[in-house]
Amino acid sequence: MKLQVGPKSFTLKEKEFENYLSHRFKKQTRVVSLSKLGEGFHNAGFLLSFKVEGKERRWVMRIVRGDTGWGHDYLGDRAAVLLLQHQLFNTAPRGTCCRSIDVAALSKNGKIVSLRDAVEFFDLVEEVTDKEGRPYADDLFRIAREHALGDVDLKRCDMLVDYLAKLHSQKKKNPILYKRHIRDLVGHGEMLMGVVDTYPDIRKLDFTSPKEIEDIEVKMVKWRNTIKFMDHRLSRIHGDYHPFGNIRFRKDNSIMALDLAREEFGEPADDVSCLSINYIFFSVWHYGKFVEPFKTLFDRFMEGYVKATGDEELCDVIPPFYAFRGLVVTHPLYYPDMEYTKRRLMFNFIVNVLNHERFEIDKVDEYLGA
Repeated sequence: MKLQVGPKSFTLKEKEFENYLSHRFKKQTRVVSLSKLGEGFHNAGFLLSFKVEGKERRWVMRIVRGDTGWGHDYLGDRAAVLLLQHQLFNTAPRGTCCRSIDVAALSKNGKIVSLRDAVEFFDLVEEVTDKEGRPYADDLFRIAREHALGDVDLKRCDMLVDYLAKLHSQKKKNPILYKRHIRDLVGHGEMLMGVVDTYPDIRKLDFTSPKEIEDIEVKMVKWRNTIKFMDHRLSRIHGDYHPFGNIRFRKDNSIMALDLAREEFGEPADDVSCLSINYIFFSVWHYGKFVEPFKTLFDRFMEGYVKATGDEELCDVIPPFYAFRGLVVTHPLYYPDMEYTKRRLMFNFIVNVLNHERFEIDKVDEYLGA
């Protein structure tokens, strides 16, 4: 079986895979098929179908790409991503995430092997289909089209608050871990500087400049030194709480929050900014300004979170996280067709929130201004 991941091609021997699965189940197992689901900037996914004593099962195999940057260049980087996510998936709030089955190593000759012979790593997770929930982004696209909110939209906004409030209630005393998360916010390959380095040549972009990017990076370092000692805030986090597939709602409105990533414990503002910036972004993306009904969702989410958690410090620490998330939603590779004026508005937001000592929930329009 050939596995194409970015520009790389790997061989996986079917018999080896069957032996591996048979060993896991302690029952005779046969591979039915292994087909590619697709690949994004971070991972390639394959759907594995197999039979255990005649009963068919389906798992998803994920392999991290090493050709697109994001700090995944070395084999050890990619192994670290999968090992961490294996842990995070399996310690997520019950019923909100698929289970990670295993992380394994692939050798040059197609065998599943000891780590010393590895040329790539993969993990196997339970399949999540549309029957188990549609991406929350579908709701946001519908809201943008209809320019209206329904009762279900308000209910789901409250549920998104409730998920984070419960998750963030898990606290930990560890100043080193908190400093690490704040350091990673600035310099990690998947966070601010890593995102900047995956932009097309910034010397040729029309909506920003190398000087502006440098100023953003300098301000981020200053923010790091402002908040890195606030380790009393260290909490369990999701790490990638966004609506484009990671957050889903089942038909009964129960929530799925998939693909927990990067860190187990960190700053709650990471998750709050990750979701809430999408209410701003969707409004700017579709209307060219921050207006209803997304303003209602933003206010409801932010005020609801502060009320549910009692986190009065949130707005003192969230500006650099909004800057990071702003660079993500403004990424030219993610949204290549966004008009200059809209992308520029989001860059205004990035620059302005970094220039204020505290984020004010009711001043988003001001932050979007030049």
